[in-house]
Parts: sequence; structure tokens; C-alpha cells
Amino acid sequence: MHISEKGLKLIKGFEGCYLKAYRDPVGIITIGYGVTNADKSVTGTTIKEGLRISQATADKWLEDVLRKIYEPKVMKYDAKYHWNQNQFDALVSFCYNIGSIDQLTKNGTRSIQMIADKMLEYDGAKGKKLAGLTRRRKAEHDLFVTKPTNAPQKAEKKPVGYPGKFPCLPPRGYYKWGDGYLQLRGYNTQVKRVQKLVAWITGMKLTIDGDYGNRTIEAVKKAQGILKIKRDGHFGPDTLAKARAYKK
Repeated sequence: MHISEKGLKLIKGFEGCYLKAYRDPVGIITIGYGVTNADKSVTGTTIKEGLRISQATADKWLEDVLRKIYEPKVMKYDAKYHWNQNQFDALVSFCYNIGSIDQLTKNGTRSIQMIADKMLEYDGAKGKKLAGLTRRRKAEHDLFVTKPTNAPQKAEKKPVGYPGKFPCLPPRGYYKWGDGYLQLRGYNTQVKRVQKLVAWITGMKLTIDGDYGNRTIEAVKKAQGILKIKRDGHFGPDTLAKARAYKK
């Protein structure tokens, strides 16, 4: 699981983007979207006052740092909580700001509801509440408790169509009649398609060998019975049309 655009937008909105290094409210030298020297293993850069970066670097550093450092810190609890996308996004934002979710989850012993409630308490620094952090925790909390609108729904059982290619019968003059069925001489590939199709319809085990022999005729007749058309063993246009419309 990776943070979504919604989660990135939340982080960027609260962090702001500073292309010149500065000291945050608690005195930590910061640049870009809140990147610090704690992230040096990913950025490969020592953040010093006066350092300047481009917008592209700021975007890349944020995404790299989230994926390599903070997303894994949230994912290590996924086996217990099975985060949905909104919960994951909110926690990655929280983790990026706080540094961990170990204390928030009490090392995975708290319930989802307790995590949501406790999240709001992390809105201060050095014993003082900060308005910006209060707003951020509220936004993260609200996202955490909101069910994703695009959550996958249980799929309805629908008829399954034939997964392969339908036979493409050759034009008249290129095949001949014999023993009441179609002989596709020179159309080995088409016969194989017929065999695969009727095997799928009937459930019969056929050797897909391109030989329109007695076993294939038997399978075609059985398929025609299922399709409720004349059982003549001839895979012609009528059989093909009915097979196209058939759903298991």
C-alpha cells in the first residue's frame, strides 16, 4: 500500500513547501515539505541553513522519504489492522509529522477507535498546544474515520463469456462438406479454436490437435444440444452465432 494523492495533498497542505532551509517551530532545520536531517539516508543530503533546492527536488524528496521511511512504519501494523486507504493516508501523515505510530497504536494493542481518539491528543510541542498541529490532527482524524468512497464492492456474479478467440470460418470454396460435418482442410488453427470452444461449452476433455475427427464431431453435437440447435456435428455459421451468445 502507498499513500494516495489525497494523502499527499494533506501532507503538502500542512507542511508547506520551502525551497530554502529554515528552522521549524521547535528549532529543527527543515527544507521542502518538512524534510529534515532525520531523512538523510534517503535524500543523501545534509540540511543546512541557507541550502536551496528546486521544486522538483522537493516533490521527489517527499515521495521518496514517505515510501522508504514512513509508509513502512505504518505498514508494519497492517497485518493486525488491515488499514483502508484513508486510514493509511492519515497515519502516514501523522507518522511523517511525529516520527512513528508505535506510541499512537501502543505497539499494536489499541483498537481502531482508540487510535482515532488518541490521534487528536498529539497537537502540542514542548508542552504547548500549537494551533497548526490541532488543525492537522483534526484533518488526519477526520480522514482516518471516513470510509473510502471508492472501496471495492462485492462483485456481482455475472455470466462468464468464452475467454478465447471465436473460430473464424473460412469463406465458401475453401472448405467442403463430408459426412454431414464441416471439414476444415488447411485450417488447422481454426479447428483448434472450434475444439477449444466446444470443450469450454461442454466441459469435455478434447485433444486440441486441429483434427476435425470423430471426437470433435461428438463434442460439436453435444455443444449444439446445449445451444438448442440441430445436432449435426457441423460447426457452421448458426453454431458459431449461438456459441458467441452463450454464457456459462
